[in-house]
Amino acid sequence: MTEVNRKAGLKTFEGVYTPTLLTILGVILYLRLGWVVGNVGLIATIVIIVLAHMITLTTALSMSSMLTNIKIGSGGAYAIITRSLGLEMGGAIGIPLYLSQTFSIAFYITGFSELWITFFPNHSQVAVGIGTWFVLSAISMKSAKLAFRLQYGILVAVGLSLISFFIGPNLNEGSLVLKGSFQMSEFWKTFAIFFPAVTGVLTGATMSGDLENPRESIIKGTLAAIFTGFGVYLFVAFWFAHQATQEMLLTDPSIIFKLAGVKGLIIAGVMGAVLSSALSTLVSAPRTLSALAENRVVPFSNILGKQTASGEPLNAIMLSSIISLIVIVAGNLNSLAELLTMFFLTTYGMINIVVFLEQFTGVISYRPSLKMTILVPIMGALGCLSVMLLINPLFTIVTFVIIGMIYSYLKTKNLVSPWGDVRGGIFISVAEWAAQKVSSSPYHPRLWKPSIAIPVEKPEDFKRLVKIVYNLAYPSGRVYYLTSTENQIMNQSTEKEIERVLNPLKEKRIFVQKTIITSPDFESIIAPTLQCMKSSFLPPNIVLFTVSDNKEKQDKLKQIIKSIQFLKTSYCCLWIHPKMGFGIENKINLWLRSKSPNNDLAVLCALQLSRNFGAELNLCRVVRNEAEQEETVKKMLTFVEDARLPVNTKVRVLLGSFHENIVTTHADLNIIGMPVSYESMIEIIDIVPSSALFVSSIGHEDVML
Repeated sequence: MTEVNRKAGLKTFEGVYTPTLLTILGVILYLRLGWVVGNVGLIATIVIIVLAHMITLTTALSMSSMLTNIKIGSGGAYAIITRSLGLEMGGAIGIPLYLSQTFSIAFYITGFSELWITFFPNHSQVAVGIGTWFVLSAISMKSAKLAFRLQYGILVAVGLSLISFFIGPNLNEGSLVLKGSFQMSEFWKTFAIFFPAVTGVLTGATMSGDLENPRESIIKGTLAAIFTGFGVYLFVAFWFAHQATQEMLLTDPSIIFKLAGVKGLIIAGVMGAVLSSALSTLVSAPRTLSALAENRVVPFSNILGKQTASGEPLNAIMLSSIISLIVIVAGNLNSLAELLTMFFLTTYGMINIVVFLEQFTGVISYRPSLKMTILVPIMGALGCLSVMLLINPLFTIVTFVIIGMIYSYLKTKNLVSPWGDVRGGIFISVAEWAAQKVSSSPYHPRLWKPSIAIPVEKPEDFKRLVKIVYNLAYPSGRVYYLTSTENQIMNQSTEKEIERVLNPLKEKRIFVQKTIITSPDFESIIAPTLQCMKSSFLPPNIVLFTVSDNKEKQDKLKQIIKSIQFLKTSYCCLWIHPKMGFGIENKINLWLRSKSPNNDLAVLCALQLSRNFGAELNLCRVVRNEAEQEETVKKMLTFVEDARLPVNTKVRVLLGSFHENIVTTHADLNIIGMPVSYESMIEIIDIVPSSALFVSSIGHEDVML
């Protein structure tokens, strides 16, 4: 919306109140309310009117609350949802909303053509509908202001028609039609037929991009129109029950004309109101489509988002007109009513959910001038869902499936939003709740999953670790990248390089978090940083070090391991063979010692790696003599079964010394419990013909669970 257009924008009465009220006082009021009273009776009709207006009122209040908190451009309800839940969810709701608005055009024009053939029975209803569509489309393409200014005269005509209705003859010599027969339709089907009467509450909101002051105008105009329409529907329903018999109301669609004092006035009012509803929707629906196109949510966005010099979305108007024409030719009033009800209820429910989430997350950015209890959006959302299920459970499920499919499709488009949304706040609230529950619950080894902290001196050092780290962590593990930089300026460039080396893990949906400490001494920051991380939510449970060929670096690693002993954390030391690497990743040898405290963690690491590598797992033990060998084989086979290891796991019980066997037993990776001394680990590294992972556990794991 350009500044010129904003200055020349529509006022509250012209742009919101009048079109919203005339959309509410439309085809249902004149052609279906009498039938509703005849079918379910006055008491049930009042329940229907109150229930329908409760849904629209809570939605209007929720929408108003949002409008006092954000600035919206074009798109109305779509813009509100988008700015809170993102473009994907906004589009998933906005597309059905647009279609429901477009179908509403056909709904109103079909109602007008029904009226027309009441007076001219020899005319073709389809031909009348097409002719009416052509005239209204031409007006909407000319100018939104022209369309809305025509409504002043229509508003006067509607007022005069209601006066004519209230001063007309009484054709009911009996009592009020308080109770219905329900012979034509049950209660909720009747509600579905009535509900489109109140769906006009979004008309003014959809014109947000054409209003001079959308925040103030939409709130005042919409609420005023709702209360005005509510009063009119109650009085007209009572008057139908008072002035006509139940049989007349059920069997005569044109009963309102027979109850009129001056038929000419009510004819003008009825036709004007129905045409006005169609015209208002024909002007507002393309604005929703144009807003969708501006955000590149729909196909052919470049074409559909274009506007004329005066700000008219001409291409969107043309497409909306064509869709409505197709529905006019194909549809009938009652079948359209149920379809529209489901679409609008979905949109109303989502607006209420948006406000609920904004309040629930407690983000400081949600500071609406119009504050309300959280019960308002809850009542609105639950009301919408309940009514949808009562009307048609199957179609409700289908509606949600369609929304889910649209959302999934839009997620693949990687839409970029120029504003923030509340989704992050939702996840934070859930995480905070989960953190409270986790912190108050005792740890159990059954809950173990790999959460790996990796101290890395330089980003390039991490490149060769990506594959092994991924296979240790996948599918639900976590990775914490820990490094240091000498000064703040270097920190910024280092962070970009770190992001580059971590991207392969992120792209595979591994949870990755980086910590960069400004310090000239990398080794000195490891212990205190790990100490802080242990106090965090979801702390690491393994520290992964890499062992270098360089003697000086080996000595430094020894000091680092000593410095973290007080933390009582499990750690692993990875030796990557300079020539063999991880070989063909086809065979893993897991070396177990009797009653070693490291066995459980070693087995869990082996399970992760063998599963993700697709490698064969061998359980290896070294014994002193053949007599011990047979007994050990039995014990290890029992262990394989009890620990639920893969069925293709092999057991190898070897004679001789450990050092001799590790040299001669082929594997792409050896997993070994950490020896008693650091020097013993270095001795093994010097002779092992392939890569090795040394595991030291503090006993928080249990492979039998």
